[in-house]
Amino acid sequence: MSNWQIGLAVLAVLAVLWLCRPKVKKIKGDDMPVWPFEPMPLMTDSEVLFYKKLSAALPEFHLFGQVQLSRMIEPIEEVADERQFWFNRICRQSVDFVLIDEDLQTVLAAIELDDWTHESKARQKQDAKKDKALASAGIPIIRFHAEKMPSSQMIRQEVLEVLRAYR
Repeated sequence: MSNWQIGLAVLAVLAVLWLCRPKVKKIKGDDMPVWPFEPMPLMTDSEVLFYKKLSAALPEFHLFGQVQLSRMIEPIEEVADERQFWFNRICRQSVDFVLIDEDLQTVLAAIELDDWTHESKARQKQDAKKDKALASAGIPIIRFHAEKMPSSQMIRQEVLEVLRAYR
């Protein structure tokens, strides 16, 4: 058999394999009658415990959990032509809790419950960006450590002290 005959035979085998390959059905999500989702807890067990303490500590305020930064802050008018760039800096970030004034519109502070996952360099870099974005908008961020779960009294004291400093 010559080289060209071998090459032709290889091409024929490859063509047959390609024609006989299993057909992969491409999934078009919008065409599916049911999407592949299931519910998940909104908060970790530590966050639930902390939320209860936070609520007891600050009954005069409203609390919201797991709030996206893009629902709390936005780029200033002066950077309107770079709005998408600045939005992309914060769009996937959230805070554990937001303390809201009685008007239900004024964000008073962001509150984070940090656990062992915040010890990695990557997470610290994300936290620094979050802190910088919130501080730039004039919103204090208060961090508590899950391992040293504070009492309601300690939470109240810390939060009110920070709020006084920002007013």
